[in-house]
Amino acid sequence: MKRTLARVAMCMIGFTAVGVLISSRVQHAMRDTTIKLDKHGRIPARKRIEMRLEEATDTSGQRNEPLTYPAWWKKAWPRSKVNSWKDQFVGDNPLFPPCAREPPLSKEGLYGFVEPREFLPNSKNPCWYERSGKSKEFKCAPYFYLAGVAKGGTTDMFVRIRLHPDVMQGTQKEYHWWDRYRFGDTEEDDDTGAKEEATSFDEYLQQITGPELKDVENDIITEGHSTKVFGDGSPSYLWDVENWNLIDGNQDCDEPRVVIGQHIRHFYPDAKIIMTFRHPTPRLYSRFLSRIPRTPQLKNATAEDFHKYVVRGIQMYKDCFEKFSIRQCAYNDTLHTEAFVRLVEGMYPVFLADWFRIWPREQNLIVRYDDYARDMKTSLRDIIKFLGLTKIKISDINKIVDHRFANIGKMYDTIGPMLPKTEEVLNKFYEPFILQFAEILGDDRFLWTDTKPL
Repeated sequence: MKRTLARVAMCMIGFTAVGVLISSRVQHAMRDTTIKLDKHGRIPARKRIEMRLEEATDTSGQRNEPLTYPAWWKKAWPRSKVNSWKDQFVGDNPLFPPCAREPPLSKEGLYGFVEPREFLPNSKNPCWYERSGKSKEFKCAPYFYLAGVAKGGTTDMFVRIRLHPDVMQGTQKEYHWWDRYRFGDTEEDDDTGAKEEATSFDEYLQQITGPELKDVENDIITEGHSTKVFGDGSPSYLWDVENWNLIDGNQDCDEPRVVIGQHIRHFYPDAKIIMTFRHPTPRLYSRFLSRIPRTPQLKNATAEDFHKYVVRGIQMYKDCFEKFSIRQCAYNDTLHTEAFVRLVEGMYPVFLADWFRIWPREQNLIVRYDDYARDMKTSLRDIIKFLGLTKIKISDINKIVDHRFANIGKMYDTIGPMLPKTEEVLNKFYEPFILQFAEILGDDRFLWTDTKPL
C-alpha cells in the first residue's frame, strides 16, 4: 500500500518568497564586506532574513488610511449560520443546530469522534495502556499541535521546539491524520480525486511516537513519571475545508457545524495548540512558490501567472460572497479547488472564530511570524513556558536560536518577487479579513501596520 505521508517540506520560513530582488541583495552584500556569501554565491539564509526585516520595518511609504470593511463584507459576513451562536462556547459540541430536518437514517461513510482513553496521571503526554486480552500495549498521542498556518513559519518553529530535550522527534513534522489521511485522502495537489486506503488511528499513533515510545514508557517505569511529549505539526488543522462533509454531524449542511478542532478536543481536551500567522499577502505568494515543484500545472509558472490566478480567484470568491456567507464560501471545497491559489488559507478570522468557540483561549498560543523572526529567543521562551516544558539554560536556548533555518524557500530565486499590482489587489481583498482577525484576537499587532506586507 503506497503511503504518501512523507510530506513535501513547507518552504516558508524567511521572506525570500517576497520582497526585493535577490540580485540587489547580492549587490548589497558585495558592498558590505562583513557579509560572506555561501558557496553558491548567495547571501546566507539568516542574513537574508535580517535584511528583509530591516526593509519591512521602514513603513514610510505605507498609506495611513484606517482599515475598513467593504460593502460586500458587511452583507456576507452576517449570513453565516454560526452568526447567532458566535458568542457561545461549544467545546466538542456542534457549532450550531442540526441542518437536517430529521435525524439521518444511516451514518455509513461518515467519521465520528475517536473516544478518549484512560490517560496515565504520571505522564505529561497523553499516554495509556491499551489492553487486549491478557496483554497490554503502551500508546501515546500528541500533547501539542502546531495547527496553523502553512507558510507562517511552522516548519522552522517545529524543528526548534523539537530541539528541547523534553520534546520527542516523532517520525516527521506533518501527519495530517485528522484532516486528510483518516479519510483516505491523497496528496494536497493531487487533482485526480483518487483515494488511498485510510490510515487507522493506531497507525497514526505509531507515526507520532516512532521508536521513542519506549523512552517515555521507560521513564514511567524507572522514574515513576515522564515529562517527555510528542507533537503534531500539521498546519492545515485550523482551516481544513476539504473533508468536513465526511464528518458526522454535518449532514445536509452547506457549512460545517463540526470541524477538525472538535475532534482533537474530544479525544484530548487538555491539548496545547500553537498557531503562527503571517500577513496573508506574502503568505499566499510563498505558498504558491512552494507548490511549483510538485504541481505539473505550475511547471513554467511566472509572477504574471500568479497575478492572473489571484485576480480570477478573488473574483470567484466575491461572486460567492454576493449570494452566500463568507464562512460558507470559505468552506466550499469546490470553490477552493477551482480558485487554485490558496486564498482561503489567509481568511484567518473565519477559522479562528470557530476555533475559539472550541478551545479555551488559554490553551492557544498565537504567534506573529514577524515577531518570531525578529526575536526568536523571546518567542521560544514563550513557547517553552506555554507548553510547560522543563526550563533550560540560556546557553541551550541560544543553541536552539543558532540552529540553521528550516525550509528556506528556493523558488523565489527563479520566479522573482510578487508583482506590485498583485500585492495591491491582494492587500485590498484581505483588508477586512485582517481587520476582523485583529478584532477577534484583541491585538492590533495583527493589523500588520508596523511592517510592509512585502
